[in-house]
Formats: sequence, C-alpha cells, structure tokens
Amino acid sequence: MIQRVNFVERGPYTLTYRDMLLFAGLLCAACIAVHGIFIFRHMLVKNKTARLTRQVQELSIYKEKALAALQIAQTRSTGFIAPLASLFVKMPVWSQALSDISKSMPTQIWFKNIRSSSIGEQSDTRKLEISGGSTSHAAVAQFIKSLEDSKLFKSTMLVNSQKEKTGYSFLINTEVWFPTVDW
Repeated sequence: MIQRVNFVERGPYTLTYRDMLLFAGLLCAACIAVHGIFIFRHMLVKNKTARLTRQVQELSIYKEKALAALQIAQTRSTGFIAPLASLFVKMPVWSQALSDISKSMPTQIWFKNIRSSSIGEQSDTRKLEISGGSTSHAAVAQFIKSLEDSKLFKSTMLVNSQKEKTGYSFLINTEVWFPTVDW
C-alpha cells in the first residue's frame, strides 16, 4: 500500500525540504571544490610543462653551441686536442655527413628539406629524408648513385619523383651512419 510522505512534518528522523536543500547544497559545494582542485592541478601542470619546454630549448641551444665549438676545435686541432674533444661529442657529427652530401650533389639539384629521425636509441644510424628539385632525372639518379657509393650512407632509395613546371621534384630516403666515440 502506498503511503504519503509529508516533507513539512518535523520529527526525530524525518526528511524535510530544509534537509534536502542542505544536502543538495553540500553536494554541489563538494563537486565545485573537486572541480576547482582539478583546474588548479591542470594549471600547475601546464605551467611546469611550459617551464620545462623552455629549459629544453635553452639546453638544446647550449648543446648546439658546445657541439659547434667542439667541431671547430676538432678541425683546428693538433695532436692532443682531437682525442680530448672527441670525448665530449655524443651527438652525430653532421659536418662529415653534410660534407659528403655536398660533394656528391650534382649542380642541377637543389634541396627543399632535409629531415632526420632516430632509428633507435642505441643505433649508430639515423634516417634521412631529403626532398628537393632537379632539372633532370639523370641528375637525381647520379645523386642517388653517389650516395650509395659513399661509406656513410646506406639503404638509399628514391621514394617519389614528379615532373613540375621548374623541373622535377624528388624525395629520397637514406640512412646515415655515424661512427661511435670510444670512451
């Protein structure tokens, strides 16, 4: 049988409108407080991420400057400086790879973009993606052949080549090998 509930009556353990309103208010306040905690935490994490990103950028610039100074010291070194400078080089020596590319590059070729990506953490090779343009297919083929003949490059392949108004555009994937430094 259905009984009627009277929310206006007052008694020892009765539920009134005032109690329901108080309970709903406390529940809303708790939800708002939890939401505020999450927003505050998100702001802290966002600020920390921005600060760490700035530090990484500053350290990257510092590392590049130090690496450039070491490479200059290696090129100008005499006798005892070269082994000492090689102790601090942990990054691949790009000057040797870029020098090899420029020596093997025909005059009819120009680059639009060169991208490098890591193959693995312990690997001595990095993947290179070279995009550019050329006046002829023969120049692209000659460039690929000269990269294959180089001791630093392996797995060189032409991914894409298209005829355009100014000549031909191409995309070449290759892997460049950097010798490890003996500690």
